[in-house]
Amino acid sequence: MRVERTSVSTGVDSTGSVSSLGSTNLGFPTGGQLTSVKVKVGDLVKAGQVLASIDDFAARRQLRQARAQLAGQQAQLAKVEDGTSVEGAQNSVNAAASIVSATKRQVDATLAADDAAVAAAQNGPAGGAAGSVMGAASGAMGGGSTAGGVTGSITGAMSGAMAGAAGASSGQSVAQAQAKRQADAAAGDVQIANARQGQVTAQNGLDSASANRPNDLAAARAAVDGARAQVDVAQQNLTNTTLRAPSDGTITALNGGVGEFVAPSGSTTPFAPGTDAAIPGAAQGAGGAAAAAAGGASPSRPGGTQFLVLQNLAQFAVVVPFQEVDAAKITPQQRVAVSLDAIPDGTFAGTVLSVAPSATALSGSIEYYVTVALPTDPRVHDGQTARATVITADSGPKISVPNKALHRQGSTTTVTVVTPDGRQVPTPVTTGLAGPDRTEITSGLAEGQQVVLGGTS
Repeated sequence: MRVERTSVSTGVDSTGSVSSLGSTNLGFPTGGQLTSVKVKVGDLVKAGQVLASIDDFAARRQLRQARAQLAGQQAQLAKVEDGTSVEGAQNSVNAAASIVSATKRQVDATLAADDAAVAAAQNGPAGGAAGSVMGAASGAMGGGSTAGGVTGSITGAMSGAMAGAAGASSGQSVAQAQAKRQADAAAGDVQIANARQGQVTAQNGLDSASANRPNDLAAARAAVDGARAQVDVAQQNLTNTTLRAPSDGTITALNGGVGEFVAPSGSTTPFAPGTDAAIPGAAQGAGGAAAAAAGGASPSRPGGTQFLVLQNLAQFAVVVPFQEVDAAKITPQQRVAVSLDAIPDGTFAGTVLSVAPSATALSGSIEYYVTVALPTDPRVHDGQTARATVITADSGPKISVPNKALHRQGSTTTVTVVTPDGRQVPTPVTTGLAGPDRTEITSGLAEGQQVVLGGTS
């Protein structure tokens, strides 16, 4: 065989499945009875297109109730905004101040009258005492030598006695007037104190109303905001009773018809590393072969528990699990030779997009998912079985020979060179990169030489 310059490559391989780029599990956030299903499996749909709907009776009632609660909270806010509590409290303060002033004036007037009564009572007894003295003196002066004098003396004495009695009565009136003034003064102090207490109470009411008004407004506005949020939630719940396509795609699974009840959607799509392609067999179940390649059991129905699966069938990737020893050799942008069981007449040139940063346990083995980009080809379909060989090393155009041409003995490697005269000469060589079928020769051979095949490698 003639020695030539060819590329020698090594790689790791594993079996996986084709997965569409862009797979979405769709359903309703809340369960309900299907009232319409507007698509079939295989239909092409556009983003925003209505796919199905469930009974919206409860959602419409909840929205109506939320709107009524919002109206009530808005009315309460208007009541607080239009409230007169501060103005009323201010009016009470003003009235209390007027009462204090009026009470002071009334007490002052009463005490002034009492002072006048005391003064009048004090002036009365002085006049009575003088009359009594003058009467007695007059009687004494008239009764010296005649009977008429005796009579005048008696009369004067009687007048004096009466005047004394009047003087004693006048003294008692002064004491009464003074006592009455003291009583009125004490009562006036109580009245003024009560009026001032009313003024303090009114001022406290004003302070409380003034302090509470901003908080009452804030609470009422917060209640309106909360009620408005509930309206938004109820509106969204009503909107969610209609299922729309989030993007363009093809319906690949549909589980449910009009009149049937669907459960709330809770499943999510497990994406392959570095892309939005689903891991085959782990979610919607692309087929038995895909599930087996992914290490899982085949689902009982397409889409698993999902009501509907939407996929982008225009672009595909191959998702392959590699054992941890092989995965350590794989990096993005490496070349990949992909063969599909459904298309046996050739291989596809793929590229490593991404390697999963964490491991997945599959059938008792620790493996890492690798996503490989595929070129566009109308023969490629979701779920097809694929074998991917990742090129981990490549020598480039170098002198190489088939592995069958190598003779290995200990640390020495030789090839049998056929000379131009037909002799076979064992020749030591130094090897480089060893591939599955060829090995790079770094020294010992030249391009164009002839070597014998059939050695042990």
